[in-house]
Amino acid sequence: MNIDASWWVAVAWLGILGVATTGYFIHLVRRSDYGYWESCLYLPTYLMGRLVWRVHFTNNPPPALSSGAILVANHRSSVDPFFVQLAARRRVHWMVAKEYCDHFLFGLILKAVQAIPTNRNGMDTASTKAAMRLTKEGRLVGMFPEGRLNHTSNPLISIRSGAAAVAIRSGVPIIPLYIDGSPYRRTVWSPLFMAAHVGITFGRPIYPAEYQDNAEGYAASDAMILAWAQELLKLANQPDFPVQLSAKRRRVRDSITRT
Repeated sequence: MNIDASWWVAVAWLGILGVATTGYFIHLVRRSDYGYWESCLYLPTYLMGRLVWRVHFTNNPPPALSSGAILVANHRSSVDPFFVQLAARRRVHWMVAKEYCDHFLFGLILKAVQAIPTNRNGMDTASTKAAMRLTKEGRLVGMFPEGRLNHTSNPLISIRSGAAAVAIRSGVPIIPLYIDGSPYRRTVWSPLFMAAHVGITFGRPIYPAEYQDNAEGYAASDAMILAWAQELLKLANQPDFPVQLSAKRRRVRDSITRT
């Protein structure tokens, strides 16, 4: 049976692609701080990001990204952590709701990527201490101050100041990232089947030095997270949008002020 030459060309290209993929995977494991299973998860994320979601960066990352910091972004899609991971180009430790970490499937994945379980119902001292320890060690922690997906037309919904509190206590900067064009359609799985054109812009790092001397810790973290919001709104070309702290956060702050 004669085999057409084009068939051999296709086989050769598949072989080259396989070798290139394997080579990239080995390079990723050897030259980065990713573990084996993290690398297995990162490779498809990278391919999806480049080929399906067409992730691009509108400016260069700040030097602060090479040391301990809190990466803080807006949140419109379940795959936003992937985009932040691509921007960081090294391991990002995410603070993830404990119920997901306990899930029979998600829990294994989150454990592999060294996520930080956290309690969404109130102040979680253990997760806060874990985030502080990691940033002091020069690592990156990722957080979304909105706390949930923003399904509105506004650039931001109400925000919480947990990211700023960790930054102030750790003495590390907040690095704003504005994510534009995140895919989402009703379910957390929908972005995996949607093409997109995602743009990521790095904002000016916000350092805690001017806030951590404030006598009232909660007022300091509120001021710092609002500074993050103002920077993000500039990146979104909506600098006059009136961002607010979440009602729950305001109640905590007010109760402390009265005591």
